Amino acid sequence: MHLPAWSQLWLLSQIEWQRLFLTRRGWLTITASFLLWFVLLRYLVMPLSQWMLDPAIMEGAEMVAGWVDVRQLLLWPRPELSLFWLLALVLSPMAAVLFSAGQICRDRSRGTLRLYCLRISRSSLLLGRFLGQLLVQGTLLALTLVASLALAFWQGAALSLELLSAALFCWVFVMLCLLPFTALMSLMSVWLNSSRAAVSLAILVLSVLPAVLGVLAYYWPGVLPLFGWLPGAQIPALMNSLPWQSWAPLALPVGQALLLLALSLYSFERRGI
Repeated sequence: MHLPAWSQLWLLSQIEWQRLFLTRRGWLTITASFLLWFVLLRYLVMPLSQWMLDPAIMEGAEMVAGWVDVRQLLLWPRPELSLFWLLALVLSPMAAVLFSAGQICRDRSRGTLRLYCLRISRSSLLLGRFLGQLLVQGTLLALTLVASLALAFWQGAALSLELLSAALFCWVFVMLCLLPFTALMSLMSVWLNSSRAAVSLAILVLSVLPAVLGVLAYYWPGVLPLFGWLPGAQIPALMNSLPWQSWAPLALPVGQALLLLALSLYSFERRGI
């Protein structure tokens, strides 16, 4: 007897999430994330947040690296959260590419893909694994966000609704930015037979495609708007946003994720197991 589609999706996503805590690979992922964010919080966020708490910094604060407006960051409830926001926007997509590469190809290499497809539909398998990866990424992001809040409290922040609202904003918006990257790895996982090959092809696509568009834009400036359709194109615009004030740029990653998932489902249905 087959389970309803929504039950299959929920069960598969739960299995994917449980692997984070029940397998050696999952604990290696947790350990790597913990060490990375410990170094960033201790040696980058902590000194910079103390520097930003100085009232004199408000005067003369200027643009950094052409993208980040320090004056906007100073308008957040706490500098620890604004710095976490910047780091999460930059690092989380890379982590999504690295950690979600084996959604389908892992079962194909083990020989268990055919067994799964005898009991559930291919679409349920792919979407369930996709949702499971989002659960894993959301859990890791929430843990690092809690660590950032703990740092803020340790440095004298008071618990307030505004602070918690800003933290929720960070989690929701970063997760929305991760959608196209996780969906891209679903497609790479369908096309290829190993996680390593999927990561390599994804990095190649994400690095070569902008370079190709740059060359084309040099000769035909009319292709410049295509840069705005690349995965992650909305991230520079979000860097200077304040909590809950910039919803418009998020339509792009949602649309990209839906398009990539549709292409993944089509490819999975047509490819042999």
